[in-house]
Amino acid sequence: MHNLRTSIAVLACALIGLVAVMNVAWADLSAQDVFPDTADPFVGDWQGRWTKGETVDPEIAAQVIALGGGKYRINLVPKLDMRCPPHAVVETTRSGDVIAFEAERHYGELKGDHFTGGRSGGKATFEMQKVTRLSPTLGAKPPVGAIVLFDGSNLDEWQEPEGWELLDDGVMMASPKGKALVSKRKFTDLKMHVEFRTPFMPKARGQQRGNSGVFMQDVYEVQILDSYGLDGYYNECGALYKVAAPQVNACAPPLQWQSYDITYRAPRFDESGKQIENPRMTVYHNGVLIHNEQEMGWITAWTEKERLAPAPREPGSVQLQAHGNFVQFRNIWVLDLANAEGPR
Repeated sequence: MHNLRTSIAVLACALIGLVAVMNVAWADLSAQDVFPDTADPFVGDWQGRWTKGETVDPEIAAQVIALGGGKYRINLVPKLDMRCPPHAVVETTRSGDVIAFEAERHYGELKGDHFTGGRSGGKATFEMQKVTRLSPTLGAKPPVGAIVLFDGSNLDEWQEPEGWELLDDGVMMASPKGKALVSKRKFTDLKMHVEFRTPFMPKARGQQRGNSGVFMQDVYEVQILDSYGLDGYYNECGALYKVAAPQVNACAPPLQWQSYDITYRAPRFDESGKQIENPRMTVYHNGVLIHNEQEMGWITAWTEKERLAPAPREPGSVQLQAHGNFVQFRNIWVLDLANAEGPR
């Protein structure tokens, strides 16, 4: 037993050391490293149709994810932006300008802007093309009465922007050494529009891959992460962090601009100060409804004790999280529903 415990301790230390080394290596990356001028030509969405032998569902789609070192994961799926069983999930390695694979029931080849393949041993074949699906709310203009938190010209609406950079193209960027960006204004009920872009970090995994978040009333987070092609868990992009997973993973590939359109209803209290309603959140990610009046029974925090802290009674700030990665933002505005006139 002593030897087993010793071995486990040694393994744990080794893993911690490995994570530390990886974090240091990623911290040494520059913005140019993770926001290259040219994107990987294979990464992203592909759509097409079966050409033979498929009459039940003639559509087919794929998500291609870079894993670093010339390796890729390919999700072969019936449709994009749906929770449905994949036809196949394969990992393969690029050879020159071609990616090819043979799975148990499917085969395929990506070359240029064409993705061809079919069912192994059958007559059914498919052909797909690369597609770029932009959020329909990108560039949304602030409505009358909105408070513009960022229009690309300055950071005046934010407290002490430490580790954040204002770029020439109307974008602001969190750096690995940045701290949370906190709005000077405070809100309860609100509608918010925010656009963001995650970095291209193919060798990173999980929470190290473009981590950030948008906080309502200081303590309720909508997670930002490069979760493209993943299942969409409670800690991935679009999640109300550790509260609710998105209804569907609507992530765009890294380097592509994305949008959140959020309606937040703050917790309610009676005259004695007792909480009588939990806060609720409705979120559209890239125009796709991923949370509909989702109730939040605890705040965003790491430990259970912290999560069960009392809900905030006073107005709070909007926060953009800096979590050890480069992440970019633009076009951020808020409608203060608590102080707005007319129907909400």
